Amino acid sequence: MWYKYNCDKYTTHMRYVYNIKDEQGKEEVIQAMSYKKCLKQLNNKYKPGEVIQVKYTNKKDHNLLKYVKIKRVE
Repeated sequence: MWYKYNCDKYTTHMRYVYNIKDEQGKEEVIQAMSYKKCLKQLNNKYKPGEVIQVKYTNKKDHNLLKYVKIKRVE
């Protein structure tokens, strides 16, 4: 699953597309260059203690589903 986006010199093409679903069932899409950078974005968006579902396709084209518990970052 490789997406093509319209890019100009002010936007960058993100390597992965992550489908995020929170405990209330609200869904959103996050683009990031790596799973670690996606987790950093999630720590800023959600409250500590929430469990978030993350769905994405890795570089070997395997579909992955992970549950992430948001932790407080200092």
